[in-house]
Amino acid sequence: MVVDPWHFPRREFTARVLKLLGDGPGQALTLFGPRRTGKTEFLLKDLAPLAEQRRHRVIYASFWQAPLSPLAVLLHAMETSLLRGTFSDRVRRSVLGLTPTLKLSAFGAGVEAKVDLTALGGRPPDDLLVHLDDLLERVSGRSKATILLLDEVQEFARSAGNAPLVAALRTGLDRRSDRLRTVFTGSSRDGLAAMFSARRAPFFHFATPIDLPALGEAFVDHMIEVFRVVSRRTLARPGMLSAFERLHANPHFFRVLLDTLLHDPHLDVESALARVRDRIAVDLGYPATWLALTPVQRATARALAGGADRPFGRAFRRQVGDAIGESAPSPGRVQAALRRLERLGLADTSTGGWALVDPELAAWIREYDDGSR
Repeated sequence: MVVDPWHFPRREFTARVLKLLGDGPGQALTLFGPRRTGKTEFLLKDLAPLAEQRRHRVIYASFWQAPLSPLAVLLHAMETSLLRGTFSDRVRRSVLGLTPTLKLSAFGAGVEAKVDLTALGGRPPDDLLVHLDDLLERVSGRSKATILLLDEVQEFARSAGNAPLVAALRTGLDRRSDRLRTVFTGSSRDGLAAMFSARRAPFFHFATPIDLPALGEAFVDHMIEVFRVVSRRTLARPGMLSAFERLHANPHFFRVLLDTLLHDPHLDVESALARVRDRIAVDLGYPATWLALTPVQRATARALAGGADRPFGRAFRRQVGDAIGESAPSPGRVQAALRRLERLGLADTSTGGWALVDPELAAWIREYDDGSR
């Protein structure tokens, strides 16, 4: 496996997670972390290698904006895991080999079959759910439990048509609790709650919740040192710590900053930071997202970005009304705006009250929106 010098290993956290999977009272964990904070990198470059080193079979499947149905993604990941090679070999083969047609091994009575993965929309076919259960049995560990890494599983909750798949998956995992352990990750607390916390949730009380720890000064020091080795230039530590904080301690954004400094040695940190924040806005589609909102939705987002709370109170509604040149909208109208922001993944109540999910988007709104967009 090629070692990425920029990767910052979370050794203590990795060991703790693997111990929880092996020795904990439950058979599964839910790992929450906002997008671009390193969940996938942790799974692929920390947890999976250590688990494989300790002789666990590891299977990875990502459901984030997958072009195929969750069932297709699961079937493909487990079929690929039956091939020879290391975990990294299988992940690479899985990504490169994600074709519309998949050959299913030992389908039915020892017969191979081919299935068009693009046709797996809506309610999953019963025979493929049976095959999924067969695959879960075949990949289950005997001396060491197999570890399933299921990334961004809140996507399951987006469609009621996935309910039979979720039920089949839970049943299959329950039946093999001593031989299959699972890490479910998500970047939406509300999405994870819909699957694991609500009383009627399909995986209610199935997994132990943990959070991906935020990175701090040790991460920044590591990145400064790698930058020095690669570029033979030394970055001032105080300035880089400040830049990391201004990028909301987001490791992905910070790495983009270092990339920018690496490719343009004439830039100072402040100029590079401004360039990176402009790039973030474009890459994440902030202007297009903003223009797609109605005036009341924009005004509601603007109020949240400014730190206003109690969105159904008169002060908040008056602020929204002033922004759109009207009287204070009704609580119902503000609620409709909030629900629209929630459906778009822009706002939620995970912090206890309504707030924008992405702090960089909030900063972009505060700094670049003049109320006329």
